Amino acid sequence: MGTAAAVTLALGGCSGGQVWSQACSAVGWINHVTVTVHGDSASVTSLEICDGETCVRGPGDTAADLADLWYYVDRDGSTWNFDLGMSTPDPVTVRAFGVDDALLTEVVISPEWVRVGGSEQCGGPHEGTIDLTI
Repeated sequence: MGTAAAVTLALGGCSGGQVWSQACSAVGWINHVTVTVHGDSASVTSLEICDGETCVRGPGDTAADLADLWYYVDRDGSTWNFDLGMSTPDPVTVRAFGVDDALLTEVVISPEWVRVGGSEQCGGPHEGTIDLTI
């Protein structure tokens, strides 16, 4: 057996055959979560999402205010939108507050996360949904 064949066989045997590498082009992304408030959604003046270490509260915690990548995006009626950096926390604690910062409800819930970009091998952006009843 020639030297080249022996080297090929030795290296190929370590990997089980051909080695295919996957180049991952995305080096970072932002995951988005939408909280839909059911029931008396008009009584909610602010909403908070926490994963045990990091919390974001809206309105208020905007990208300009925070050093990390968790921030409030906007509210459209009963729908609240937050960006959570590259995190897909599961579960999260969601707190809804009313007038004078009164706690209306607090739940621990698992968002429904769906990858909306990238790949299984490399990861990618996710969108999560949470239904919250007041």
